[in-house]
Amino acid sequence: MFSSILRAVGLSPKEDRREFERYAVTTPLEVTVDGVAHKCIVENVSVGGLRLEPPVDAAPGSELTILHPASGLHLKGKLIGNDENGARVSFDSAEAGAVISVWVRMMHEQESTPAHAV
Repeated sequence: MFSSILRAVGLSPKEDRREFERYAVTTPLEVTVDGVAHKCIVENVSVGGLRLEPPVDAAPGSELTILHPASGLHLKGKLIGNDENGARVSFDSAEAGAVISVWVRMMHEQESTPAHAV
């Protein structure tokens, strides 16, 4: 919360300024580029995109499909870039933000639900 306030008033270091808040999420995804499926793990997610591990074998700008098998989440995105640790993906549509918001809440609720309550 405090980092959001600092960003809003322009007091955070430039490299920390982000358009959207990131949420730590660790869950498997399947990313398909040019008909080739890649198994990945989400490192973090925001309304604008996500970061995956490992890097995706595709060129920046490549269109891709993101599938979260456990929830059925299915989105279109674009590969922004890769580095030695992972890939950055942006979402293609404004609706993706709403879908991701619901997904992050759903994942958080599952993680915070006591085992005996399931």
